[in-house]
Amino acid sequence: MKNIVLYKSRYGNTKQYATWMAEALQWELRDFSDFRKSEIGDYEGIIFATGVYMGKMNALAKALQWFENKPIVIVACGGNNNDPDEIEVIRKRNFTESQLAFHRFFYVPGGVDFSKVKGPFRLMLGVFRKVMERKNNRTADEDAILEGFTNPTNFVDRKYIEPILEAVRNASSGEGKV
Repeated sequence: MKNIVLYKSRYGNTKQYATWMAEALQWELRDFSDFRKSEIGDYEGIIFATGVYMGKMNALAKALQWFENKPIVIVACGGNNNDPDEIEVIRKRNFTESQLAFHRFFYVPGGVDFSKVKGPFRLMLGVFRKVMERKNNRTADEDAILEGFTNPTNFVDRKYIEPILEAVRNASSGEGKV
């Protein structure tokens, strides 16, 4: 049986993590857009890595539908640097409790670089930025978001995939749930 790391990445951070996981596990790597539902039965182990944008995980609804009967490892790559409260918001916003009990969920920090944003989303961000700049009594989080417009962040580091690799290897050896 084959194993695969699928990814959905807009700006490259998620793809970097997916590439590292595929290399470390010696699994196939493929963009989720190039994967077909009919191929699911060809794979024993599946990792689905995707970016988080405005709290929502990209292509997750489709992945959850496709893999409703096959447990997979789901990796969210977002802009925060492992903030537990923000990770919990991502979990609650994107999954039901039964989905979290069935699949394995992990979070890896990506980064924020608003200069890479294109199209209508760039226009929306421009409006958002103007509103935030004019706001009185901004919170620390709001100030940090504004800081991101001029100082991009990048928290991508290979060390963050270690817990994922360990869980996959333990599941492969029969020691745990994937």
